Amino acid sequence: MKEKILLVDDDAALLEVTSILLVSEGYEVLAAEDGIEALETLDREEPDLVVLDIMMPRLSGFEVLKKIRERSDVPVILLTAKSQSVDKVVGLELGADDYITKPFDTKELLARIKAILRRLGRREGGRRDGVLRLGPLEMDTNAYTVTRDGEPLDLTPTEFKILALLLRRPGQAFTRAQISEAVSTGSHYLASRYIDVHISRLRSKIERDPSRPEIIQTVPSVGYRAARLEG
Repeated sequence: MKEKILLVDDDAALLEVTSILLVSEGYEVLAAEDGIEALETLDREEPDLVVLDIMMPRLSGFEVLKKIRERSDVPVILLTAKSQSVDKVVGLELGADDYITKPFDTKELLARIKAILRRLGRREGGRRDGVLRLGPLEMDTNAYTVTRDGEPLDLTPTEFKILALLLRRPGQAFTRAQISEAVSTGSHYLASRYIDVHISRLRSKIERDPSRPEIIQTVPSVGYRAARLEG
């Protein structure tokens, strides 16, 4: 099955040139010329990666990125203005996976797309089957199950959400506020001060030695991250 790339930019010429390149590389390309169209396409098509321009009409790239992260963990590469270095920082803080400055070399964009998709495939054993793997853990986000060395684990809904968030991006540090925002739904808001409690309980279930955690690492003065493990 071809991997789908969603290109979001109000520059029709750029969309056309980039689409031709990606199609020639074997990708299926979806195109959107503004943020609202991008979100509609995201919900309908479930792309494997999004290339998102920041400066767009109707909704800015930052607004689109926020809404994407409310509903999906799809990797996002931001297209930023060369002179606006602050855009890169803000974009990464909002959940972008990478950025590239405009004007850009299409070969560099292609290389970054391939690198992200290759990394995700290696870490997660494929995105489409909903299975996340890290070391001895295997999480099936569709079946709502988690096993360690093949043995089922009994996680609460909040623990499951936290673990899924961390496993989707091994090595990325999340603040307590980011974790809280990601796992809170509707009227059920999880205050960030309670994240440590949930992490402690989660570690007691997934770590061989909770006092020396290998899977969920503490990032001093920041929060938590899933370790980069082999196997």
